[in-house]
Amino acid sequence: MNAFLVDKPPVPMTEPHPLLGGRYSLERPLSSSDGGQRWMAIEAASGRLVVVALAEPGRLSTFGRGVTHRHLVSLIEVVEEISPQAFPAHVSMPLGAGYAVAEHLPGRSLRSLLESGPLHPAKAVAWTLRLADAVQALHAAGAVHGAVSPRSVIAEPTGRAIVPVLAQLIAPPVGAFCPPERLRGAPETASDDVWGLCATLYTMLTGKLPFAGATRDALLRSMTGKPAPLSTHGVTEPVLQEILSRGLLGERRTRATDLNELQSLLDNWEREPTRLPPPRTPPRVPPRGLGEIVAGTAFGTNRDDGILIDDASRPDDQGATLRDETEAAELLPESMPPAVPAAAPLAVLDAPVGVALPHADAPGRVAPQRRLSFNPFERKQAVWPWVLVAALAGGGGVYIATGAGSKADPAPAASVAEAPPPIAAPKPVVKRDADVVRNECVMGHFPTGSFQGGEDFAFVCEDAEFPATARRLYSLAHEPAAQAGAGVGDGLDAGLRVDVVRLGGHGSAAQKAAGLDWYELPATAIIRRTCCPQASPVILPELPGWCEQLQTVVRRLADDSAKSVDLGPGARSFDRAVGCLFAGHVKQPYGYTTAPTATNRAMFQQFLSRAAIVSARH
Repeated sequence: MNAFLVDKPPVPMTEPHPLLGGRYSLERPLSSSDGGQRWMAIEAASGRLVVVALAEPGRLSTFGRGVTHRHLVSLIEVVEEISPQAFPAHVSMPLGAGYAVAEHLPGRSLRSLLESGPLHPAKAVAWTLRLADAVQALHAAGAVHGAVSPRSVIAEPTGRAIVPVLAQLIAPPVGAFCPPERLRGAPETASDDVWGLCATLYTMLTGKLPFAGATRDALLRSMTGKPAPLSTHGVTEPVLQEILSRGLLGERRTRATDLNELQSLLDNWEREPTRLPPPRTPPRVPPRGLGEIVAGTAFGTNRDDGILIDDASRPDDQGATLRDETEAAELLPESMPPAVPAAAPLAVLDAPVGVALPHADAPGRVAPQRRLSFNPFERKQAVWPWVLVAALAGGGGVYIATGAGSKADPAPAASVAEAPPPIAAPKPVVKRDADVVRNECVMGHFPTGSFQGGEDFAFVCEDAEFPATARRLYSLAHEPAAQAGAGVGDGLDAGLRVDVVRLGGHGSAAQKAAGLDWYELPATAIIRRTCCPQASPVILPELPGWCEQLQTVVRRLADDSAKSVDLGPGARSFDRAVGCLFAGHVKQPYGYTTAPTATNRAMFQQFLSRAAIVSARH
């Protein structure tokens, strides 16, 4: 629980008000909210805590409604038409304003974590890449986060194992983490998020803000220069220094604003931390956009953008909850329209999914009304008797119409009986041997002729040590051209390359498919997922440190291979997870001595193309 909730409790909203949109009860403004534009609220039907934020029309169109990502808090809904009566009377609403609602994920923020010191460079880069993935998902949907900073990053989320998680709505945009054009009044753009990621990485590495200023003008003046070098904070990372220098330039038209470029540079740093990125080509100066033209004018400077200039002036809302049942009772509206239920008491705020809400006869409470749901995965409450009655009634009606009705008014008999057309005998179904089907499925993931014949791939489906399974599978595969008498490496096909290696320590030379290296793990997992539908999930050794566990990314990639989704993001996640191991010098038991290379990734991409064909046929 945050200290500010005890030392300086927020002023509750005691005036009666209806539920916002018929669903949400506004409980209290967030402590970091400047001007009372964001609130902690309760969804009446479920009792869960949510975050509600007012926004002007232009901002509503950039919210990422419906975007899901493992490192992103979901946005529940965006409403463009609102009833002013649902908000306190003192709230000033922009013309045409609407509101957005996001789930609330409590936990310790990155801002709070950095109070104890900066992060290791490898950890900081790994976390930045995960946050960039979440931002990339928003940008792909045409959305903008607009408030990336250590305040909006949940470093220790409650109820989620994968860190960090990027929150939405609960944290305001912070001045040092917004580019200069945004501070001058320009609207939110995707390039703002790239600046926010670079500034957040700088803060993770140094524990300090890249720019400082107590006022907006002072902060803008500091942005005309460069942030203090990383070396002044004891961080000797010339490559990261170069990346941040490109991303934190005050002039937008010369600044690196491409998110893909930032991800690529950080990916390369994880593999080769000492290799400087190539020089940037001089950017073509684009024409000034409308946002830049508006910025600095009377309209731009007077825009209520909600940016928090002094980051130390307001407390942190991450992890905030209502303090106890007494406060919850004080915050709940005392009078409601008869048809609108009161919000759920605090006792259900932390209840897990599926826990029943309090009954209507609880003292001083009205049970939330529940909407009848026909979701087959949702537990029903006394719905089946009504379905049974409806089925019997419908069946009775059919009986009366077809059976009883025919006795009162029989249909005339046909004068000539026509023989029914002959029914063709069904073709016999030939059931193929399961072992044959499995072996053909496994071999289908390799070029024709990769195996000598007669191999039994039952071991792929068994619950053995998975890395050993992957090594065994790829040690059996040979290059087809080599079997035909060609030289080693001639006529390479679809992701299969060979090396001469020693197997078993007996001195016998064999040709092994070695082009995938690390990618043998996800490739074998995909083969297992396609060809062994009853096999248990892949289990990989758990490694120490902050890098994302390979078991997580391999399982996710294998599961996605059975869906109609792009596997590119999953492959990049695996690549970064392995790169993180090398960047952090984590000891790993897999036996691969180098990080994935461009050749490995190209081989794996070719494997995925072949695997897609096998999956469709299978």
